[in-house]
Amino acid sequence: MKITEIHIKNYKSVKELNFKPNTGLNAFIGENNTGKSNVFDAINWLLGPIYPTFNSTKKSDHYLGDEKNKIFISLEFDNGYTFELDESKSKYNFSILKNGQYQRDVNREQFCCAYIGNERTIVDYLPSDRWSLLGRLLQDINKKFLEEKIQDGEKEVKKSEKLKEDLDKIRDNLLFSVENAEGKKIMSDFINIIKKESAEQLNRSIDDFEVNLNLYDPWDFYRTLQIIVNEKDIGLKFQASQLGMGAQASITVAILKAYSEIKLGGENPIFIDELELFLHPQAQRNFYKILRKLAKDKNIQIFYTTHSPYFLSLEYFDEIFLVRKTKERGTYIRNADAEEFLNDWAIRYSKNISNGVKKNEELEKLRLHYKEAYEQTSDSMASTEAFFAKKIILVEGESEALLLPYFFNEIGFDWIKERIAIVKCGSKNELDRFYRLYAELGAPCFVVFDGDKDKNDDKRHKEINNALFKILKENAISDFPDNKVKNNYLGFQNDFNFALQEAGYIDVYNKNDPKKSIKGLSLFLKIKNQNSIKVPSLVNEIKDKILNLYDEIESVLIKNNSNNLVEEEADNNFNFEEIPF
Repeated sequence: MKITEIHIKNYKSVKELNFKPNTGLNAFIGENNTGKSNVFDAINWLLGPIYPTFNSTKKSDHYLGDEKNKIFISLEFDNGYTFELDESKSKYNFSILKNGQYQRDVNREQFCCAYIGNERTIVDYLPSDRWSLLGRLLQDINKKFLEEKIQDGEKEVKKSEKLKEDLDKIRDNLLFSVENAEGKKIMSDFINIIKKESAEQLNRSIDDFEVNLNLYDPWDFYRTLQIIVNEKDIGLKFQASQLGMGAQASITVAILKAYSEIKLGGENPIFIDELELFLHPQAQRNFYKILRKLAKDKNIQIFYTTHSPYFLSLEYFDEIFLVRKTKERGTYIRNADAEEFLNDWAIRYSKNISNGVKKNEELEKLRLHYKEAYEQTSDSMASTEAFFAKKIILVEGESEALLLPYFFNEIGFDWIKERIAIVKCGSKNELDRFYRLYAELGAPCFVVFDGDKDKNDDKRHKEINNALFKILKENAISDFPDNKVKNNYLGFQNDFNFALQEAGYIDVYNKNDPKKSIKGLSLFLKIKNQNSIKVPSLVNEIKDKILNLYDEIESVLIKNNSNNLVEEEADNNFNFEEIPF
């Protein structure tokens, strides 16, 4: 079963939050203390090991610490069920509804989630809690074991009873058969003291109380199992709890995968908090691969928080939920809806999108369109890191991506401390796509691009320039930028090299053939190796404008009712090959 809608109100930092998660992966990102864990805690309150009530709530559990703000949490599932916890009704008001009707005697455990918190340590003895991953998995095995019978002579007995009988014999004959008189006394005194003190503590008669020392409980053997790691190359055995945190985290991932394959079968969601903990970069990539495979092949819904770009993909941009918090709104979420991007493009280029199966095909083409753009023309790692940035600078190519940080450092501007990301988009054609996506998540962007007035394809460059002016909210008086730093962009009339030459750098621009101008790493090294550094004045202007950008911006997508965008004429349908960006 899948969670289709989540509604949280007045819980900790959440004033009111209502969103629809994806059926596959759901990546929650954002700064520390924005409320990501609060969202997960609210969901785990309804699906976790403790039956949800308001008995143990504190003032701090209420929004703004005000108990007048009554907590409400609701989870809707795709099978028609709704879990609802409403403090305004009563202290014990946890309700299960199906299609709006209250339900009785519903097995809540079938809705439980698999939750991995930020604690990755593996205890010496596996937890008996039926809500833990291993606990629930091994409990199933234990139940099957208890049901099985074997032939013992002429009678049929349960395996567990036969096992207990044999183990007791071993215990009595070997473990407790100390022949030394002093040893016998120690063992006898030990059992008697435990028996006496336990009976007293439990207010029971000593005659009605018995203490046995068993090797393990054959009825609940899963409680006493241990994970032992045998490193054959060095001939040593370790309890998993003795390994480093990275190894324990990796074992936790392995347990998650085993549990998902064997038990979940797509029925229950998985929640993982800070899933990159203790994993090196290659292990993070592998874990992300595992999660994506679980979501696709096993049809499992997965929620996770992360601060690592290795767990994000621009192909699946609609899986990213950026968690923000303000004084006025509390914790809230921004995410990019793939359908809205599809509608935006269709409206802009007067195309129609399809319904039904064809629409799903168009959505997949949309994701592929983004995937190809980010993989082929940009720095894919920088583009995913940008989701964690406070502000973003979008540039065309390698020259700007190398020189801007260099010039920032020269003027003493700590752009890293200011959490500014510089994303190389590959070409001017891609700036539009990057800007729309980051803006949809509220990330403020400053754009640096070449007007290319000196290039041959004059019409094409005019078209792209004007499209950029439009999304940047600029009422341009010309088809080309004017080399001046604006509030959210800097457009060079020709290109970056021409501006560098004007700033005093010689031999970097070929006026007769701009294509032969020095670019990329060669340009960077030429400028870096000069005896005197000439920082263009526009660098300081860019710095000032970036620092003055709003902390959050609005969407630039053209919104419309998607129902108005239906298939009408075959020659006017949506076609990605016709998109100029």
